[in-house]
Amino acid sequence: MPRKKTGILILYAIFITVNLSLAQKNNSYPKDDDPLHVKVRMYEQLMLDNHWNEGTILFHALHHQDGKNIDGFGLHSDLIDATGEMLVAYSCKYAITKDKKDKKIADQVFDGILKAETVTGVPGLVARGFYKANEPQWFEKAWYDEWHWSSSMPGYRWLGDQSIDKLVSVFHSLGMYYELAADEAYKKKVEGLLSRFIGKIVNDNFRIMDLDGKLTLWGNMCPDLPHNKLNSLVALAAVKAAQQFTGESRFASAYKMLIEKYHYDDRQLLTNHLFPEHMRHIWDDYHAVRSLYTVMQYETDPDLLNKYRMTLNRQWYVWKDITFEEESTIFYIMLYDLMTGENAMEDPARIDVLKSMNGHKRGTRTFNLPMEDGSRMKITTEYDRASTAFIRNYWFGRYFGFVDPNW
Repeated sequence: MPRKKTGILILYAIFITVNLSLAQKNNSYPKDDDPLHVKVRMYEQLMLDNHWNEGTILFHALHHQDGKNIDGFGLHSDLIDATGEMLVAYSCKYAITKDKKDKKIADQVFDGILKAETVTGVPGLVARGFYKANEPQWFEKAWYDEWHWSSSMPGYRWLGDQSIDKLVSVFHSLGMYYELAADEAYKKKVEGLLSRFIGKIVNDNFRIMDLDGKLTLWGNMCPDLPHNKLNSLVALAAVKAAQQFTGESRFASAYKMLIEKYHYDDRQLLTNHLFPEHMRHIWDDYHAVRSLYTVMQYETDPDLLNKYRMTLNRQWYVWKDITFEEESTIFYIMLYDLMTGENAMEDPARIDVLKSMNGHKRGTRTFNLPMEDGSRMKITTEYDRASTAFIRNYWFGRYFGFVDPNW
């Protein structure tokens, strides 16, 4: 985007507001009083029309300043999360409907995640996001300066600095897809991606390493470095998932080593912060619950299962009183029910939360972007936040019997 100058630098910054016009492909949002199944159908179409980026799903789809519809124009830092939620949603949906169109979308979403590896040119290195471009777009300035031109897919830009929360999104969503929607050919692709992605992390001593060979900001699960105890749980879940789906003995060996030599099974007991309360982080719980769901599904050792249940009990101390302002928190309770069989979702208040679920309406956001000369450019744009967690909650709830199709 051309640099705009005022002619006078005030405090060494330039502040420019660009009012961007409405340019999305789909502007049809459901009404607040529409039935749940109508809301889901309309938000699914909004995701496919406005957020679709070669199989991946933009977490924030932005408007182009010239009114153009450009695939991939948006924020990519959490693209893998939204894409994983969409993959879980359509895997569950296909398991219910057996509609080939739903399977095709699930396959395309998986292919998008696979492309996030291909675009980096490094086997096992998965990008945060990517898009096709002739030149860098202004939204790149809204995140750390970790954008690269692709060496393996000319004409593409990709975002590095991968993190363990995206690792969780990958192994959780691929596991659901593998079990519910993938055919034999796609199962082989899933096995290959998990083998390369998690295998590279194991080979790099449980660190997510970036293109420059350095540890990413949130990629540390290394037994030789201090790290958050949640990261120990994620490392166990990652290698357990890889072992389950690839059958490779190296992942069983890695899992055993983390437990017997480095005692990750004991470290993960204190995954969440109970006190002081301000240390609790709702999104850490999101990574924890999906990791626990993975290890408790596939672990057979009763002693280890008991330890994972102890961790889940500590999580429940917080979740039993959780509020539902964030759309994924009801998902925690559904997973808790599946792991424990305690029927926590039979609480009428939680059923009401499911009935009242909704997606995100269009909003406005202002970015204050750093320029190369040290100035700032202010851009105000309308944006759409992904409603993939809502769609995932609905179809996951439908598949496991938490959501009534008549709602």
